[in-house]
Amino acid sequence: MSQKNSKLNPIPAMKFYGGYSQVRKKIQDIEERNKSYHLTTFGTQERMPQSLLGPTQDWAEFYRQAEALQLADAKSTSINILLTFVYEQPNGHRKFIVAHPEVYWWYFNRTLPERRCSYEVIPEGSPCCLYLDLEFQTDLNPEHNGPRMTQTLIDILIAFFHKHWELSMTKKNVLNLDSTTKVKFSRHLIFRLKDVAFHDNINAGRFMKSICGEIEDYINTDGVPFHDVLSYFKREELEELFIDTGKRRKLFIDTSVYSRNRHFRIYKATKWGKMSHLVRAKDCKFKPITESRDKELEIFLESLVSYFPEKDNLQLLELSDDIVADLTKYDSTQFRSFTQASREQYHSSPYPAIDKFIMGIVKPGTIRVSKYFEDRQLITYEIIGNRYCANVGRQHKSNNVYWIADLKNKIAYQKCHDQEDCADFRSKPIMFPDELTFIIDEEDDDIFFSVNVSCFDDSNSSDHNQSL
Repeated sequence: MSQKNSKLNPIPAMKFYGGYSQVRKKIQDIEERNKSYHLTTFGTQERMPQSLLGPTQDWAEFYRQAEALQLADAKSTSINILLTFVYEQPNGHRKFIVAHPEVYWWYFNRTLPERRCSYEVIPEGSPCCLYLDLEFQTDLNPEHNGPRMTQTLIDILIAFFHKHWELSMTKKNVLNLDSTTKVKFSRHLIFRLKDVAFHDNINAGRFMKSICGEIEDYINTDGVPFHDVLSYFKREELEELFIDTGKRRKLFIDTSVYSRNRHFRIYKATKWGKMSHLVRAKDCKFKPITESRDKELEIFLESLVSYFPEKDNLQLLELSDDIVADLTKYDSTQFRSFTQASREQYHSSPYPAIDKFIMGIVKPGTIRVSKYFEDRQLITYEIIGNRYCANVGRQHKSNNVYWIADLKNKIAYQKCHDQEDCADFRSKPIMFPDELTFIIDEEDDDIFFSVNVSCFDDSNSSDHNQSL
């Protein structure tokens, strides 16, 4: 490396990460591979100017999301909040980057437009803004007016915010971003209200899914019963929100984006191989909460769903399964992030032999959590590290898959969290091996629990993912 480039080395990781032993070796490996991190990732030879009052310029790159989230969670402070971003590379792989958002933006904004393929990781269990992904294919919906549909939906959501929590907001609180092309209408909405956020994206998703359900029910009943929100909208306005996907008729809202550790495209980013950058929509009326001289940075920071510089002042919105709304004060001791949970050992289901069988099927992935339904004799397994879906014949880019073990029928099958293409999909069943079937037929839990799980050789099931 030349003398000029040698000045671009990042701050030594050991100085930054201190005694954080769980990632120390990983950081050393990263330093060896990426002596000049922004040269490697964004292809720029500029170095962000250092400022005594500016954000920390520390930076780390990972190939595993869990390690990146773990570091961002451990090293963030009330003064310098680190986020996890995802950079999509030309080979299709994604690299996870931990950095202060202002630092990430500085380098991201100086790379070539076609290489701006970046996403924010919305950490599981963390406060977040309400965010929406709206889209439809224009050739299947030639009469639909996307901007008008978006404004109608914003009005509906503002009314529901007031209904549930008596919050007053206007369209100035909604950042409306557009990446529409000739073939697809596409918008991202981020609702920003000072010192207010959802408890996490599960609660945000519950809010959106409940509203979608109410709109669908209202339209299906011809709007005859009075509704305290929807009755104030014209029927044709509500009907226009439904689009044709080529398979079914549905709302133009993608409700699958509220999954754990979701990747959500950032401002000015595009998908790899496309030039459909996410920019401020012409009909956007958003007014930033905190104004600055750098208007582009201002919009970028406001667009980050999980970025809250002053969390201690947050009021958190919650919505229970039975649609009971609540408003609580942020308390850092209540938040136990996924990265903390990931350090703990996975707790098996009541049937470790079946766990072992499923582990063999989903390799190189693993089981994140299992849930046993005794009344139905089913075990569900949430999977991380392997998104292979038999319905599409490849790995999903964003949605995780899960497996179900049916103890009654002695089979296992894969299902998917993608509600757009895989809502009703169920893979071909995989029969339990004879050893497992024999144990279940014995109907003796004591024998079952004492089975040596090593009797199920991984080689018997490791190829199932590719043969589904």
